[in-house]
Amino acid sequence: LRRRCREAVVLGGGRPRPSAAGGRADRVSLSSEGCRSARCPPPERAAAALVGAPSGAMAKRDEVETALGALFAAYDLDESGELSRDEFVKIEMRLAFESGEVYKVDSGAARMTLMDKDMSGSLDYEEFRCRFLTNYTEMGMSREEIIEHVHKQVKIALLERARMGPRFHAGIRQVLRQIFFLFDTSGDGNLSPEEWICAQKAVAIEVSDDFDEGWIDEAAFAAADTDGNGLLDLTEFMEASFSMFEGVKKRTDAILVTLQRVVKVLEAQQGQGRKETPLVQVYVQAEAPEFQPPHLSWQDEGTEDNPDKNMGKWKKAGEVCLPLNLATADDVASLIRLMLKMSSETWISIFYCGPPRPDGGPRAITLLRGERAGEGNTLAFLQYLGKPNADTRLFVKNVRKRPSKLTRQQRAFLEERDALLAKKTGQCWGLDWETQLVGEGFQLPPRPMIVKVGDTVVFEVPQSDENGEYKYSTNVFMDRTDVLSKPVDENIEPKKAKKSKKPAGEADPLIQLSFVALKEGTCVLFVDMGWEDQEEKLAATKRLAVPVAENSTSRIGPIEVMVEKVQPGTKVEKGTFVWWNGEKWTNKKGPAKRKGKKKT
Repeated sequence: LRRRCREAVVLGGGRPRPSAAGGRADRVSLSSEGCRSARCPPPERAAAALVGAPSGAMAKRDEVETALGALFAAYDLDESGELSRDEFVKIEMRLAFESGEVYKVDSGAARMTLMDKDMSGSLDYEEFRCRFLTNYTEMGMSREEIIEHVHKQVKIALLERARMGPRFHAGIRQVLRQIFFLFDTSGDGNLSPEEWICAQKAVAIEVSDDFDEGWIDEAAFAAADTDGNGLLDLTEFMEASFSMFEGVKKRTDAILVTLQRVVKVLEAQQGQGRKETPLVQVYVQAEAPEFQPPHLSWQDEGTEDNPDKNMGKWKKAGEVCLPLNLATADDVASLIRLMLKMSSETWISIFYCGPPRPDGGPRAITLLRGERAGEGNTLAFLQYLGKPNADTRLFVKNVRKRPSKLTRQQRAFLEERDALLAKKTGQCWGLDWETQLVGEGFQLPPRPMIVKVGDTVVFEVPQSDENGEYKYSTNVFMDRTDVLSKPVDENIEPKKAKKSKKPAGEADPLIQLSFVALKEGTCVLFVDMGWEDQEEKLAATKRLAVPVAENSTSRIGPIEVMVEKVQPGTKVEKGTFVWWNGEKWTNKKGPAKRKGKKKT
């Protein structure tokens, strides 16, 4: 019976009450002395008396039993199979308001106490059923009248539950359960990251006009996984869905219609059969990686002659099947982040070993690309993984935080550039990439870094490596451009090597990104630089078997710059450069000597 009432599709509730004249009325009271064992006949006898049947003759599918099961389920707002005091009072109160009555919480709680024969603080179906059958019997209602009355209360309760919001709407709860089990293609009762991401691609189009797509995105999975086990059970899924719906300004009937569309899409997808790659092994960097320029990064890596030489720098983090409906590199990254339990606010680079080279060399090390569907190599990558000779390893590296409050800023050019350079009237404060990034790197300047209006903050970064063989890319992120200007680039000719040193070809050029202090205020910024898109070329040239274990991207910052106005009478030396060496500002560019380390 409990199972049947939990699975009831039609939910409802209400309590009968005697009329003022003592005869029968549409609603019959539950306020009699309660379902005590001395007065309450066995439920089978009570129901039998209603229809004139002998004791025990009621069939399992009796209409009265079915109606009472639906009535119980209507009160059972969380579908736990038991009624808490809170659930009982909520429904009783709503039904009283609907009929224009004044509801007293204390008397409602007392009625529940009378029904709770085992004094457990909650009502199971048997207690609920016993009390209702007793009252119906005492009022002399016929079987047909009881069924009619309960069905009427079912309709009222359904309406009231809909008015209470999505969390209590019986139809929405039912459809959400359908969606959960359609998501759960493995049938294990939990949603894995790959099941979530696969469903997300199909569902996003259907909900984009009605809900925040964040309902089923990567961050939503992580937030819903309250026990942190990397899976979502039905309770976590339902709770996360209700939390989202409560922030949506949509009627419950509109939410229900949208969810029903989602069910149709998922059923159609399931009918076509789930399509995914074979298991893919995901490798991450085993140690805290350093940033190295191309010419230093590959020296200890495995080559075609010794492919396993440096594999100790990588560790296997898990396995995953990739749905074939993923369309972009970020779709794949979302699933990998979920599997690795990384924040959704994280950027990662994903490399794979492609088909063997035509010349018989090691497989092509390939960066996964594609910001939009149809671009990049994501589709080709997924198709490749299904081939018999595919290398099913993914290498995840270059993990860094995605900016949330800072936006990417383009460099100033032409007249805008000239106008900003004309405002450089003070000192230049420089941070060079080798001091900040190469190897272990050095600490950033203390926050806030204080400069004056007219001063310039300078980030010096490389343009290329190995005499122009490998190119660097640079991106600037800032929270505003009215305190510090947009970046203005100035090319710097590298110093020539001293004659005593062995010739090593021309040095690679540098570029200085200048940020002119325009007015008083505070600005936060950082510079990302790297050569990740050059790793394919490096691996091919050096015949590497896997991606280099060191990072190929890095970040200078973030730094917080506080701009103050120049005090009258202050002497300003225009263009004077000072450099941060990891410990203090100095006239000499380069890192401070590390204490406790001998020169080698």
